[in-house]
Amino acid sequence: MSFLMSRALARLVCGHHRHSVLSVRTCSTQTPDSSTHPTLSQVLDNVTSQLSAAQVPEPALSAQYLLSCCLLPQADLHSARPVLAQDWRQAPAQHLSPAQATTLHRLVQCRLARMPVQYILGNWDFHNITIQVRPPVFIPRPETEQLVDLVLSSLPPPVPGQHLHLLEVGPGSGAVSLAILSARQDLLVTCVERSQAAVELTRDNTSLLGLVDRLEVVQGKVEPGAQLEGLHEEYHLVFSNPPYILRKDLMALEPEISLYEDLRALDGGAKGLDVILPIIELAGEKLPKGGLLMLEVDPCHPHILPTKLESLDTSMVVDRVVEDFTGKERFMVLRKT
Repeated sequence: MSFLMSRALARLVCGHHRHSVLSVRTCSTQTPDSSTHPTLSQVLDNVTSQLSAAQVPEPALSAQYLLSCCLLPQADLHSARPVLAQDWRQAPAQHLSPAQATTLHRLVQCRLARMPVQYILGNWDFHNITIQVRPPVFIPRPETEQLVDLVLSSLPPPVPGQHLHLLEVGPGSGAVSLAILSARQDLLVTCVERSQAAVELTRDNTSLLGLVDRLEVVQGKVEPGAQLEGLHEEYHLVFSNPPYILRKDLMALEPEISLYEDLRALDGGAKGLDVILPIIELAGEKLPKGGLLMLEVDPCHPHILPTKLESLDTSMVVDRVVEDFTGKERFMVLRKT
């Protein structure tokens, strides 16, 4: 089942509550001290305790991000300025102002409602870039940074005056393509995305990073028999982090995922292959002989996908399987024969 969290509902979830996170005295004639205004360290401990009591994952780290975010200048709250967990330590003042306490209260209520920290902050670092993130578009995961490295390491060296054209299926926020484009100036990328929200976010991030002239987004769904307009005849390489979670595993997802992220970006069907197989067929049509398709997959897929390839009308074969940083078989490289 797909549950889409609208922005309006997200604002409602994160609205003000009657009981404040902090007690802040606003009398301007009184000099702040630790007896009337808690220090930032005390505030951090207070928020961490609240999150821990509510069984929010990683309460201490969440608290640091939220405190750092509330200390940002007002002009930076909705910018792409990255927020780091330790930023609060650099704050010039050791106490929160009333406005900052109000902001922190709102942020903590969001986290207590299990909104992901990335959505609360509004931006997140990924590989070599900082991107905007917003619900319900899928939040890029740390392991997916390896897909960027895998693609870059598989490309031939740059040739002056020549461009390589790559194809991504399901960019979400655009993180993978934009990280790849930021790393090499000779690349062009076309992205195929079915979600309107993801299309808009990818375009926003592309504009933010100044890469509009090198990335094109085509809205459409990759599925059997689909006729996608706007694609080139051939691409040097195809890559994707597709929906690959087995449907039976969706019920075990954390609330941060099941309540806020678009489950269409996660649900791979009964065996996790409902989107992967059409991508393989598309790659077989768009790649030259010897061209590569790179996929992020469930660890079970390297064991069940090879037999599925035999039933497809394509010339793709498994070239290699790559483990992620936890030792799980997370990436598959297929080659067109």
